Amino acid sequence: MQIFIDLVTNANLQAWVWGPLMGVLCGVLFAGITNPPTVNAPVTVIQTTRTYITNLTTKGGSSGSASGEGAGAVFFALAIGVMFLVWKYAIYVELVHYYLWMLLSTLLAFSMTTALVSLLKGQFTSNSWAVYIVAPITILAGCGGIIGLAKSSFDPELTQLASQRTFFDFYVHGLSAYGRSLMMSQVLGMVVTLLVMVFTGLALLHYLALMNQRSYGPLHRFWMFLTGATLFFSGKSWLFVLTCGLVLAYLLIDPRYIPVWMTQQ
Repeated sequence: MQIFIDLVTNANLQAWVWGPLMGVLCGVLFAGITNPPTVNAPVTVIQTTRTYITNLTTKGGSSGSASGEGAGAVFFALAIGVMFLVWKYAIYVELVHYYLWMLLSTLLAFSMTTALVSLLKGQFTSNSWAVYIVAPITILAGCGGIIGLAKSSFDPELTQLASQRTFFDFYVHGLSAYGRSLMMSQVLGMVVTLLVMVFTGLALLHYLALMNQRSYGPLHRFWMFLTGATLFFSGKSWLFVLTCGLVLAYLLIDPRYIPVWMTQQ
C-alpha cells in the first residue's frame, strides 16, 4: 500500500506520467464515444461556426463601469505586491515550474488524444480543421519551451537568498538593478505563459467541441455546451494574440532581452 501511495504522490510521476495519462484517458473517453459527423453536417470550420451560431438564442446584457480613485495608493500597493511576488517566486520557483509543467502536459495529452481520435473517426472533414487544431497545440508546445527556458535561466542561489530575508530586504538590498529587472521579467513572463496556456487550451477546446458537436450521440449536449462556453475564444484573431503572448513571454524570460532593456532605462 505504501508503494502505491509513493507512486501516486511522486512529483516526477505526477508531472510526466499521471498528468498526461489523465489527459489521454479524458481525450479517449470524450472523443471515443462520439459518433462521426452526419451526412448533412457542415464541413469547414466557418460553416460549422455559422451553423452553430444560427441555432443559438442569444441574450443581451448591460455592464457598468467604475472610475478609479487614489492612484497613489494603488501604485504603492502595486509596488509592494510586485516585491512580494518576486520574493515568493524566488522561494517557490521549483513548485511554480512543476505545476505549470503538469498543467501543460495534461492539456497537451488531452488535446492531442482528442484530436487523434477525432481524426480516426472522420471528424476532420476539411483542411481548415487541421489548422485550427494544430496551431493551438503548437502554441502549447512552445509554452513548454518557455517553462524550460525559465528553469534554466533561474539562479538557484536566489532561492536560498530569498528564504533568508524578508520580501522588502530581498528586493531592495538582496538584488542588483539587473537582478530586480530579471526577477520582475521572469515573474511577468510566467504569468503571461500561464495565461497563454489557459486561453490556448480554451481556444483548442472550442474547436474540438465545435468539431464533435456536429454528430448526434451520448455526448452531443456536452459538446454543444462546451462550444457555447468557449465561443469567446473562437476566431483567427485569438490565435494571433496567443502567438504574440508566447513571443512576449519569451522576450520577458530570456535574460538577454527585456531584463537588459529594463536595466538600461
